[in-house]
Amino acid sequence: MDLREFIIQFQDYLAPKLDTYEQAIYLYIFRHSRLLGMEDATIPFKSERHRMACGIGEKGAPMSETTASEKLKSLESKGFLKILRTEHKGRLLHLYLPSEIPNLIPLPTSEAEPDLETMDFFNVAENRLLLLKREEYKCFYTLQELNENNFVVEHVVSRPAGDNSYRNCVAASREANNKKGSATAEDYFRKLYRDHYLSEVEFSDRMRHLELLKSGELKPTIT
Repeated sequence: MDLREFIIQFQDYLAPKLDTYEQAIYLYIFRHSRLLGMEDATIPFKSERHRMACGIGEKGAPMSETTASEKLKSLESKGFLKILRTEHKGRLLHLYLPSEIPNLIPLPTSEAEPDLETMDFFNVAENRLLLLKREEYKCFYTLQELNENNFVVEHVVSRPAGDNSYRNCVAASREANNKKGSATAEDYFRKLYRDHYLSEVEFSDRMRHLELLKSGELKPTIT
């Protein structure tokens, strides 16, 4: 048994559900059973109650037998232990560890992973930056150097026909965005090549990237 984990679970999840007497009794039973590797233990409450906690009435007085019995039954009703039987030496008890008590410790929650296919890369600022990183801080069309302050998100297929997905949005310079207008990306690349903005190698590379973009292979990295 991991004692450190037990203490954390007891203090964080079990103790808030117990009053001070119940906590004292629970820990005493734990000390004389589960801590020693014993599933069950016989506890003589009549003689041992003075070792569990001082009373809240007369200072230094042990809790009464009646109180000890009531708190033991309360612990059982809460599902934290089971009274197996009463014996000559005391009561035979089975104590449940916090990890064994149903619904006591909340299950760990994990954040749902973002769905890349439904993310808006035009209106959501943090998603726009993902496009800039995907393009390696260069204009998708002209390969001009960009930074977080001078880039725009451009629709490869203009709206309303085009959407805001990563397949249709790219990081571009303002100049490229203005000059492209309503032209298709293919036609715009050809114009850039004719006007010597792109070399033959760059033109071929851009056309290849356009095909990868449309096929969904140019996925932004989500961290």
